[in-house]
Amino acid sequence: MGKTTRQAVKTAVGILAAASCVAALAGNLSRDTLLSWGQGLALFSVGLRQPEGGAEALNGYLERQPANAGPGTSSSVDEPGTPSTTVPGTTPSTPDTDQEGIRWPELPVVPETPIPEQTGKGGIVREEQMSSGDHFVEGVAIRNKSSTQVDIAEILAHRPDIHITDTDEPQVLIMHTHTTECYMAYDAGFYNETDLSRTQDETKNVVAVGEVIAAQLRAAGIGVIHDTTVHDYPKYNGAYDRSKETVQKNLQQYPTIQVVLDIHRDAIMRDSSTKVKPTVEIDGKKAAQMMIIAGMLNTSSTPHPDWRENLSLGMRLQQTLHTTYEGLMRPLSMVDSRYNQQLTHGSLLVEMGSEANTLQEALYSGQMLGRALAEVLGSLKS
Repeated sequence: MGKTTRQAVKTAVGILAAASCVAALAGNLSRDTLLSWGQGLALFSVGLRQPEGGAEALNGYLERQPANAGPGTSSSVDEPGTPSTTVPGTTPSTPDTDQEGIRWPELPVVPETPIPEQTGKGGIVREEQMSSGDHFVEGVAIRNKSSTQVDIAEILAHRPDIHITDTDEPQVLIMHTHTTECYMAYDAGFYNETDLSRTQDETKNVVAVGEVIAAQLRAAGIGVIHDTTVHDYPKYNGAYDRSKETVQKNLQQYPTIQVVLDIHRDAIMRDSSTKVKPTVEIDGKKAAQMMIIAGMLNTSSTPHPDWRENLSLGMRLQQTLHTTYEGLMRPLSMVDSRYNQQLTHGSLLVEMGSEANTLQEALYSGQMLGRALAEVLGSLKS
């Protein structure tokens, strides 16, 4: 700060002090109002002496003040280009900035739900950290339930045939085949028969998780379409046929889309009345463990010849998530199905926790998934 600037601030402070004395005697101005005047006067003085910066600072200060603001009022303005990630009914936490300079969006905080009384109808919620895998190759563990054998190192070495570019056009589609899948409203070690496992309320189901993932990608400069079309209600059977139409519609409308994420949540039972809650602690907070599923089926009646492309992307994402957030991932699951993954070279299905996890735990995992995917896609830019 130069000599003239310091003098200007001293002048403004002097004016404020005089005003404070008068106001104290009059008793008609609040302390907050006086402080606001003092900031404005200081900027005004600087603006008079430094017209190439101070005046702009003063204008910016005045624009941020709420009209007719009285005691106890405040105003906030979102930074241009910063997407809102607040899920309705939630409270945002503080955003952070990483070493790449990305200002990550805040994670929504779900209001606490009072724990209900435990009734005779229901069961136990068993919280456990499920295995991340027994055998790792470059940070990737798989659970191969398909009829196809793969070499993890070979698949990882293959660059998936997707093309990420610096563009404002959408490159990722997030959708939900089972759109109404939701989570526990409380964390008590039990559940009641009346607890919902499905809801159309987008603030409580997998749509909320999908939006958190989308927000991270947008913050990293990756264009996203989040399609919230409901595919499993009022009819559950045929959901994959209906979600296939949704994906095809978006691919036709946005031909720049390279990656399709079908976001689900799992349902895991140890016995007829015990639900499993797959959980891990990351940086002191509970997160819902995740599982990537890759379809391997390729027959004449159900062709999926390019499954290696999807699997390569899935393994790279699995590797980044496992090495960055230890314990977050269950082994990557390979199955003899397609799950509409034949539609692109970047299609993945991700299970975000189970029905016994809370929404807050799933949102936290969605935040980490979005950031990891942004890193992987950044490495694939052409």
